[in-house]
Amino acid sequence: MILQAIMFYIFAVIAVASGVMVVAARNPVHSVLFLILAFFNA
Repeated sequence: MILQAIMFYIFAVIAVASGVMVVAARNPVHSVLFLILAFFNA
């Protein structure tokens, strides 16, 4: 149960961070890469 909670929070932080970086990235290629990461994380 503890491992599931830890993994959930790790994936949640990665999803939120990649979502923020999609908007914040100045380079469109980096933005697309962060978007792909967000899609795979969801």
